[in-house]
Amino acid sequence: MFGCKCLVAIVLISLMVALPIVSDGKEIKVLPDQKRIEVSGEASRELGRYEQLKGAIEYLACAEGGKTYESIIILHCKPTEFYEALIEIGLKPGSPAYYDDSAKHVLPEGDKVRIFVEWEDPEGKLARFRAEDLIYNKKTGKHMEHVNWIFAGSQFMEDPATEEQVLQAELTGSIVSTHHGDQTVILQNPLLEAVDESLYSVNSKLAPEAGTQVKFIVDGSPLVQLYVLISGKVQGVGFRYFTKQTADQMNVYGYVKNLPNGKVEAVLEGPEADVSKVLEKLRVGPGAANVTDVKTEKREFTGKYKDFEIRR
Repeated sequence: MFGCKCLVAIVLISLMVALPIVSDGKEIKVLPDQKRIEVSGEASRELGRYEQLKGAIEYLACAEGGKTYESIIILHCKPTEFYEALIEIGLKPGSPAYYDDSAKHVLPEGDKVRIFVEWEDPEGKLARFRAEDLIYNKKTGKHMEHVNWIFAGSQFMEDPATEEQVLQAELTGSIVSTHHGDQTVILQNPLLEAVDESLYSVNSKLAPEAGTQVKFIVDGSPLVQLYVLISGKVQGVGFRYFTKQTADQMNVYGYVKNLPNGKVEAVLEGPEADVSKVLEKLRVGPGAANVTDVKTEKREFTGKYKDFEIRR
């Protein structure tokens, strides 16, 4: 891969000046039933340290001791712990992006996941966004396209000090990369545009302030669509606005609308775990509502919804 594995090995060995990573595994919450993991971390304090980088980022997340000056989030865990947590929820690693012998660029392969970042804003309110919303695409002038990140899985190599097989990410601190130039990374951007290492910068209008404590959520659960029909005192009580607010908080897409028969209809699309959380809230509704019945029907996921809307 990249036609020079020996060079990669030399670089990794040079990085073995012990990364200052200290973790006992308590920073990662593994939820096999929901097929997701939650990792504590913080917004990088080192981002933008070097003016010559002109604000460019190469990583969404790295471990302490990694390229913290080019990463938005610093995770409080070891890369190996992160890797093993993904395996524990049933995900299978593939391979990082590379150039084949004919110099053709090959995209990363592996199981797909969504990434969300949560934190408490200065007013004490919960902020929850898709990870891509925190990344600014300099070419389009918008946030990065919403994608499924690829469990490329890093690679294993022999540790010269112990002669044991170690995960390369453990030596570099690389966990989630926005570009394709790092074969040691665990999760990788699936887009072809990731060959341009200067394409992305932090979305400073949205990203949490440096040092803010965050929850980094990796979700590998199936994407589902759920049709919901709610009965009771559910019109004229703010039920549609409550539904939209709840769905927006969980990054669930679809719509909600009042029906002529007095009921409320909703379609929810997203990761199964998040759709279930929204449904749980709808079974209660806002304070002025009185929900008497909720009927649901699982339907095939379409991906056609790009936000959550209130329909008239």
